[in-house]
Amino acid sequence: MSGSEDDDWFNQDEEDLVHSLEQKVRHQEQEKNEEQIKVGDFRAMNLLASSAIENANQKKDASCRFSMAEFTKGLAMLPIDMFLYFFSEDKDLFVNQLVPNDNLQRVAVYLDVIKSLCQLEMVGFQEDLLEAFVKQTVLHEKIKRLILTLLSKGSGSHWDDETELMLKNMMWLLERAHKFGFDSQQGDDIVELYKKLNDHLKVELFQESHEFSSASMGDVKQDIYPTLEALMSEERSTDEEEIDATSNDIPQYIKNQRELLRKDFFGPLRELVQRLREGRDLRDLEQQGLLWPRTTLTLNPEFNEAQRHSLVYLNLHKTEVNERCYQKALENIKSGSLLCLTRSLELENLILATVGYTVEENLKKGRLSVEIVSQYNIGNIYDQPLIMFQTPAFFEPYLRVHNYLSTCSTEQFPMRRYLVDGELDVRPPAYMKKELKLTYNGKTLSRETPPQQMPLNETQKRAFMEALHREFCIMQGPPGTGKTHLSVELVRCLIENSKAADLGPIVVLTYTNDSLDKFLVKMSEHTQKILRFGSQSRDPRLQKFNEGSVHVENASHGLKRIWWLVSCEYKEKFQLLQSAYANFDGSEESYQETLIAQQKVRQVAERLETLRAVFKYFLAKSQDIVAMTTTCAARLNFFLRLLKSKCVVFEEAAEIQESHVLACLTPYTEHVILVGDHKQLQPFNGSSQVQQISLFERLILSGMPFSFLNLQYRMRPCIAELLIPTIYEELASSDSVKTYDDIRLMEKNVFFLNHNRPEQQLSDKSFINPYEADSLVELTHFLLQKAKYEKSDIVILSPYNAQVECIREKIARKCRASVLVSTVDSFQGLEANIVLLSLVRSNSAGQIGFLRQPNRVCVALSRARWALYIAGNLETLQKGNRKLWGSIAERLEGQQSIGQIGFPTNN
Repeated sequence: MSGSEDDDWFNQDEEDLVHSLEQKVRHQEQEKNEEQIKVGDFRAMNLLASSAIENANQKKDASCRFSMAEFTKGLAMLPIDMFLYFFSEDKDLFVNQLVPNDNLQRVAVYLDVIKSLCQLEMVGFQEDLLEAFVKQTVLHEKIKRLILTLLSKGSGSHWDDETELMLKNMMWLLERAHKFGFDSQQGDDIVELYKKLNDHLKVELFQESHEFSSASMGDVKQDIYPTLEALMSEERSTDEEEIDATSNDIPQYIKNQRELLRKDFFGPLRELVQRLREGRDLRDLEQQGLLWPRTTLTLNPEFNEAQRHSLVYLNLHKTEVNERCYQKALENIKSGSLLCLTRSLELENLILATVGYTVEENLKKGRLSVEIVSQYNIGNIYDQPLIMFQTPAFFEPYLRVHNYLSTCSTEQFPMRRYLVDGELDVRPPAYMKKELKLTYNGKTLSRETPPQQMPLNETQKRAFMEALHREFCIMQGPPGTGKTHLSVELVRCLIENSKAADLGPIVVLTYTNDSLDKFLVKMSEHTQKILRFGSQSRDPRLQKFNEGSVHVENASHGLKRIWWLVSCEYKEKFQLLQSAYANFDGSEESYQETLIAQQKVRQVAERLETLRAVFKYFLAKSQDIVAMTTTCAARLNFFLRLLKSKCVVFEEAAEIQESHVLACLTPYTEHVILVGDHKQLQPFNGSSQVQQISLFERLILSGMPFSFLNLQYRMRPCIAELLIPTIYEELASSDSVKTYDDIRLMEKNVFFLNHNRPEQQLSDKSFINPYEADSLVELTHFLLQKAKYEKSDIVILSPYNAQVECIREKIARKCRASVLVSTVDSFQGLEANIVLLSLVRSNSAGQIGFLRQPNRVCVALSRARWALYIAGNLETLQKGNRKLWGSIAERLEGQQSIGQIGFPTNN
């Protein structure tokens, strides 16, 4: 952007709009904090906002009709340009565009325009479009008369392709309106007449489409927010029902995925509510920050200086139990968390609120900014003692994906052939036409390209070629086999061929921000045209790629005008909310007025958020790579549809739930590449009752072709051997890992310290093993002080958070150097030269928790490059999973790497 005062017009939050309007009236150049609303003197702003809206309404009078030429011009545009064209004009698309004497040609063109705009599925605008469509009485009457004419005798002469298209468009819009809850008697009459016409003409195409069935229609946006009735219900059969993730019917498939998502979120919450009502382990819940017995909701006393998300505060008060961990517990409540509030643990009433955002200044005061979502059996909620408990599973990812699945269209469902129909014969990407000649490093690429021309080994090269020629590609790579390196080469090749194949930006998605940063750091060595959305990267090498750091050359005038009009509307609604707050007197009537005003502000804010997504489109369309997490992508699916990218690459795809993958695809997706390893960590499941596998694993198990990388470049061979054959049937080691130096002053590079010292269970159900902690801390001290290794060479891992904390405390006392101590899950995707592993579990019953799972064991054993030293109880482990740990024990015995008297040193 240039340096004009309008440069940051689209980066402003809703709060800035009010201030911006004031600036424009006063013609002052002032720099203000983007988060703040400076209200001050509103008189000038009132005049400007009301004048802008009044002028717009005056211009959009009954005489302003779009001409047929203007409709035709709009239909020739890209859908988003059509939206900007019609909505930035001084004519109202829904006021007198059809009158009784208009011919059917105008009706057909008008329907085409409305359907094209609705197909954009613009959040905030979609509902307004459909509501306005339902109120088009002239349109409905003309379609009704047309169908009656077609039903009359000898009406065959009226039937043609244009008539068929017009009726299909009308039925599509009626279905969409019905899905969003907008119905009318006129619309219902047309549907009934349409069914008669269907039978009368026996048009097969009609029978396949536009059927008002319970699976595809009705209010499919089932709220993922829990109700009081659902939380209190004793009936558990629905939750315990097995849900099949698959179906060969698209609406049913989407419904199944939505239900799995809801069940995964709801299960742990229901268990927590049961625990609260029974009064079990309440002290532990307080210490974990899941339960806050003393809270109050208050209206922000400084409302005139507030952000929209700071209208309501939740005050969290200290208690004897949480006083020591108060600040840490506060910091664990994230923006996007769902909070439940009630007057008593009997749960006779319920308030649901989401955390708007958290800032350090407020957290220090024990104050959270929240938005009230809903409430049950309770009136005025302010300044009353309340108990708060937080949902165990982080809410925002569930909400984003669920919202997408609840409103997505079943038409042109992406990759239906593989996801729904279960086809195993994988086609080439649709853009891979015969005349397209792919190049790599400027040279024509063919399956016969010698490996030496590519920085890939044989299996990587084969996977590379298969990925380019399969529209739905799965690549499995065990630890250290170069998955990320291969992905980088693939994306490089796709970028090189992007113009010839008209691919658009390559979309790269990961489950976590850390994984995303890891990929982008490597990718930035090959291109600087990268745009990263979502949480801003903290890596200084990537900060220039964050969306806030990338500038658009120009944005359409129409977009700026629509932004201005919606901004004025936001200003108007915001002032009404201010008035409701100023007049709040604690009565039920006053409270309801406040709720209505809040809802109206929220609705306009949704439209502003959608317009920001349009701006992101202008920002992104010229980039080589657009990157984000899957949670961010679910929120920005509308943006991805605007972008029309053909290629989507999922890194660490085996960790991503199937529903999250769906929310990242669009009807324009022609090439999906899943890179990962289902033998390592699986998708996170909030509920222990819902064991979902990833789409990655489901398709491999169903027999879909996949590429397998069998040569690893990380682990010393004696470490890699521990994974064979229990976890991987084959895994070869590169020559490069066979030349590692032995660990100084140690007799073994791999060793298992076998013991029978008992574990200890803590009150939060986590476990520690002090003997293992002491042993590994002593070994760490030896490696640092005697063997002279750097602290960066060593990492200590454990599957249990409590053991991690225990080791950290001991390390701090024993060693001056700060060695990294981490959970196994957190260290997935990373590596270290020397890994010390504490397995913790040691009991006579063979209860080993996480260590029963081959996936977690695989991650734990595959992080080390030079050396792996383990402390554990092999007898307990083998009782817990004999096949898994018996195989590992055999390998260790074969290497003579098991002992009971400390780690063997040469000192």
